[in-house]
Amino acid sequence: MILDELVKFSNYYGSQPELVLAGGGNTSAKQGSELYIKASGTALATITAEGFVKMDRTLLAKMFTKKYPEEDDAREAEALADLMAARLPGEENKRPSVETTLHSLFPQTFVLHLHPALVNGLTCGKDGEAIARELFGDDFLWIDICRPGYILAKLCYEEIEKYSRRTGKAVSTVILQNHGIFMAADTVEELNAILCKVMSALEQRVKRQPDLSVSCETPVEAEKIACKVGELYSENSCVIYDGNTEARRFAQSEKAAAPLMLPFTPDHIVYCKAFPLLIEGAGDLKQEFAEYKKANGYAPKIVIAKGLGFFAAGQNEKDAKTAQLLFNDAIKVAVYSESFGGPLHMTEELVDFIVNWEVESYRQKQN
Repeated sequence: MILDELVKFSNYYGSQPELVLAGGGNTSAKQGSELYIKASGTALATITAEGFVKMDRTLLAKMFTKKYPEEDDAREAEALADLMAARLPGEENKRPSVETTLHSLFPQTFVLHLHPALVNGLTCGKDGEAIARELFGDDFLWIDICRPGYILAKLCYEEIEKYSRRTGKAVSTVILQNHGIFMAADTVEELNAILCKVMSALEQRVKRQPDLSVSCETPVEAEKIACKVGELYSENSCVIYDGNTEARRFAQSEKAAAPLMLPFTPDHIVYCKAFPLLIEGAGDLKQEFAEYKKANGYAPKIVIAKGLGFFAAGQNEKDAKTAQLLFNDAIKVAVYSESFGGPLHMTEELVDFIVNWEVESYRQKQN
């Protein structure tokens, strides 16, 4: 059964940390007029058949020819309502992935969407598109950074149509700037072949691998900062110190930390907030914390301390560990981007959009 295949390959890819972190990535399968898509907030590594939402492909297709409002909130609210309305009977208690419409665009049976750090070294590199063309020729479609949700889906709809008319074939690989990669195929074996080809080409291109090893004990100063961050973040919060080799390298100075001071992808905003706080030490932390909260409206989840590394804060241990995991992912992306023209961050406009987007707020609450 197709749903069994979908669950199996979703678990397979979802259990590989170099490919999937936290609730990231999504998968789908088509059967006739139906589309099975990962429900928002579920994890690929542990998803079961019940974690997928059954959708009506005919109703999804109508979304691309409908005229939506120009204003952001009105447009996204109406598109979300139409997405929910495309759920088949019995699926009303599930919320489909926001990227459902994107999955529906591919004629192939299976679709796999991932955000691996290695891939995002390319998508978040200033020369990413040019190098992708060197590596993959005309076997992929590059999508420039744009607002997620309906705007992204509509852009992909238009570009996929152009690609098909120009090449006479269905696109199997779509690379999204500052986001990740979509791969589509009629068999799981073909899907894996596409992924292996992409990852192998990128691995051969990178000049150096990120070094997240920890080679020293926790400094006394780091322990002091961790305690203060916990007191300032929230009552009963959890703070994790990470002084891995790469983190300490980026924390050497304000200039060294620059690649990490702006977000690379939506996932980094969702789990780490938009911007970290960079500090000299524990001395002025209370004032710096207050200034950060006044400027951003929330406390920092990531605090970079010069010469020490970073601290990940959360409402509980799981929250803090997820923030640590995703900030280390940002570190990996920063390192890999060195091989693709240097770091390219999300624009201020898109960062603001993601911060205030209801869909990503929902996703964060589910993890």
